[in-house]
Amino acid sequence: MHNQNFFFNILTFDWLQEKQTFYFGLEEIGHCQKIHKSIFPNEIETIFPGVTTDGTEVIYTTFGGEREGFTPLEIDLPDENPHFAKRYYDRQINYYFRAIKEKIVKVGFIKENQVWLPVVPLETNTANTIESPFDFYERFSLKVQIKSVSSYPEIQLSYDGKSRVLKRSLADIIGDISPINFKWVLHKGQLYKFDTLAENGIDDYENVFPVVNTKLFRALGFEFAAPSKKKKNKYLSYLQAINDFKTNHLDTEEFKAIIPLHEAGFLTVNPATINRTNQDGNQMLFGNGKLHVAPYYGIKEGGPYANTPFSKIHFFLIFHKDDFKAASDVKSHLEKGFEWYKGLQKFVKILFHTEPGFSIQFTDKENPLAEIEDTLNNRQFNPDLKYFAIYITPFGRDTTDLDKKEVYYKVKETLLKRNIPSQVIDPKKMALQGKDFTNSLTNISVAILAKLKGIPWRLQTPVKKELIVGVGAFKHIDLDVQYIGSAFSFNNNGSFNRFEYFMKHELDILAGSISNQIKEYVAVNNAPERLIIHFYKTMSDEELQPIIAALENLGLSIPVFIVTINKTLSKDLVAFDQSLAGLMPQSGTYISIGNNKYLLFNNTRYTADVIKDTEGWHFPIKLKIDCTHKNQLQEVRVINDLIDQVYQFSRIYWKSVSHQNLPVTIKYPEMVAQIAPHFESAEIPHFGKDNLWFL
Repeated sequence: MHNQNFFFNILTFDWLQEKQTFYFGLEEIGHCQKIHKSIFPNEIETIFPGVTTDGTEVIYTTFGGEREGFTPLEIDLPDENPHFAKRYYDRQINYYFRAIKEKIVKVGFIKENQVWLPVVPLETNTANTIESPFDFYERFSLKVQIKSVSSYPEIQLSYDGKSRVLKRSLADIIGDISPINFKWVLHKGQLYKFDTLAENGIDDYENVFPVVNTKLFRALGFEFAAPSKKKKNKYLSYLQAINDFKTNHLDTEEFKAIIPLHEAGFLTVNPATINRTNQDGNQMLFGNGKLHVAPYYGIKEGGPYANTPFSKIHFFLIFHKDDFKAASDVKSHLEKGFEWYKGLQKFVKILFHTEPGFSIQFTDKENPLAEIEDTLNNRQFNPDLKYFAIYITPFGRDTTDLDKKEVYYKVKETLLKRNIPSQVIDPKKMALQGKDFTNSLTNISVAILAKLKGIPWRLQTPVKKELIVGVGAFKHIDLDVQYIGSAFSFNNNGSFNRFEYFMKHELDILAGSISNQIKEYVAVNNAPERLIIHFYKTMSDEELQPIIAALENLGLSIPVFIVTINKTLSKDLVAFDQSLAGLMPQSGTYISIGNNKYLLFNNTRYTADVIKDTEGWHFPIKLKIDCTHKNQLQEVRVINDLIDQVYQFSRIYWKSVSHQNLPVTIKYPEMVAQIAPHFESAEIPHFGKDNLWFL
C-alpha cells in the first residue's frame, strides 16, 4: 500500500478543565431539556437518591442555568457519562448558532445540529434571467461524539448538500397543493415539522414557507433534470464546503470560547487503523477463464461466465403505435448491433429471434394494460419455447403522474404471472441519448442474460460452506410505507439461489424464510459452517431471536454474523487521502472507526492513478459487524474476510456493466421492495422467486 496521508472530516477539541455546575429537576419547570435515564450523570444519585433504580425514565436540566426548584450538581466532564457530555456540547453548539448567530438550526434524531446557510445568488447582467421559485440553503451538520476515533471530544463536520425553500407561502399554494406533500416548513427563521404547526401555535400561514421535498417538487409540476454524464469529484467539492464553513464559522474566537478547537485542523487517521481488502477481489471471472476488473471488457473479451440455459428463445416487443420506429430500432440494435455494440448474440451469446406478427402494438397510451392482457390471453404460447418481452414504455418510472407510473409496474406483473421475464426501455431516454444509447445496450444485454438465468460473471472465490442472506429495504415516498425485500440467498461465490419478499412488520416471516433457506442448504450441502446476514440497518434482538431459535430447531449451533451495511452512502463520516489526486482513497481501503465499525471505500480507483470522471467518485459505505459467538469478533482474519465479502458482492451487480458500491445483498432486495408493492396482489408470482426479473 502506498504511503497514506489520510484525514477525517473530524475536529477535536479540549475538555473544559474545571468542574461545571449543572441544575437538575424531577419535574418540568419552565424552559428546560428532558434527558433519558441513559444520559443521567454518573453522580445523579447524590442529589436524587434511588433515581436510577426506582423506574424513573426521565429527568430535566437547564444545563448551566440556575432555576428555582432545580438542584445543582458539580460535574467533571472528562470523567462523566459520555452521553451526557455529548448532550451538553450539542446544546452549546445549538445555542451559539441559533441564539447568538441567529442562524436556522435543525436538530436531528441524536440531537446533532444542522446549520442552514442561505446561498447568495450569483450576480448576473442578463436581463432575461428567470427568477428561481426557491430560496437555496447549504446545510452543514455538527455531530458531537466523545472519543470516537481520538482521545478527545470531537465534532464530525459534514456537508449535507443544498435544500430548497419555496418562495411562495403555504397560504398562497394550499388551494392547489395537498397538505400530504408537506413535511418541513420554515417560519420566521425556524424549521418545524408541518404536523407540529398547531402545537407550536403557528397559524399565520402567509409566513410559513414549505421546504421542498421530492413529493412537493413533483406536485408543483417540476421535473428533475437529466443527470450529467460527467460526474464531478464529490471529494473535492465536499472538502471545499466544510473547509469554508470551518474557516468562516468555527475558526473564530467567539466559537472557540465555547468549543476550544485544536489548532491542528481535521483529524489525521491513525495508519494502524487502515487496511485493504484482498486485491484479488477486484478480479471477476468471465467466460473462457477470462479475469478482469471491468465487466464491460471482461465480457467483451471472454464472453459471459455461463450462457443462458434456454436454447429456444422468442423475443417479442410491446409498444404503442406512436413508438413503432423506436421498437423497430430496438429490434435492429439487439439483432444486428448499433455503433460499436455488435448485438445480443455477439455480446452475451444469446440468439435473438422475433416471430413475425407476435409482437403487441397497442393504441391506448393512457391505459394500455387491458389491450396487452387481452392480446396475451388470446396468444398461443408454445411450452417448448422461452418467451422474453421487451416493453417500450410510453411512460418511464420517473414520470410524475402516479397513474401512468402504475402502468409500468402492472405490465411487468402481468408478464411475470405468465413466466415471461421482461426488459423495459424508455424511448424518450433512447432518443435523448442518441449514439450514447450504445452504453445502455451493453447494460440491457447483461440484464437480459441474467433474467434468462445466464451468469454474466462470477466472483473468483473458492466455494465455502456458508450461506449469505441479504435483507434490504425501500421506503416508498408515494405510498409512505417501508417494505422489506429479502434476497435469499447467495453462496459465497455470488451464485444466487432465491428470495422472498415481505413487509417491514413481518419479522416472523423473515425468520421463517431464513430458516427455510437453511433447511434447503442443509439438504443439498450438509450444515453450513456459518450464516452471514447482510442487513440494511442495525439488527435488533427482536429481529435476531427468531432466527437463532430457527437454527436451534435445526440442531445447528453455527455462528451467525450480522453485517450492518449502511444503505445511505456515508456522507457524515468521510476520509480523504491527500497523497492522491482527487483525494478519493483507493478501492478496497477500509478504516476501523472503533466498536467493530468500519468505513469501506468501494469505487473504481484500483490503482493510485486518477480515474475517469465518468466512473464516479463514490463516498465510502459504513459497516458494523456483530456475531452471536462474540469471540469471533476478535479474529482479525474473520473480520477481514467478512469485509472482503461485502466488497466482492458489490462486483456482481448484473443490471449494468458499471460499478456499484453497494453489495447486491442489499441492492437487489431494495430493487424488489421498490417494485413489488405496486403489484395488484402485493405478492410476487412464484416464478419470480428464483429469477432476477427485477433487474
